[in-house]
Amino acid sequence: MGCTAVPKDIQALLDKKDKTDGDKKKIKQWKKGLANPGKTADKLEKNEAKRNRRKESGSTKVINP
Repeated sequence: MGCTAVPKDIQALLDKKDKTDGDKKKIKQWKKGLANPGKTADKLEKNEAKRNRRKESGSTKVINP
């Protein structure tokens, strides 16, 4: 992937022989993040705002950080 460091979880997926659809999607999302870092940062900020709103409203839904 060039000079960019590959996270351990993504590297494990890349090394895997039989990839599930979910694995392929995670790899694709990571590659999209490399191509558009600004867009990815905006999306992360938007998702964090959603988490904060849910937390403030007292939602009991379990959200994986």
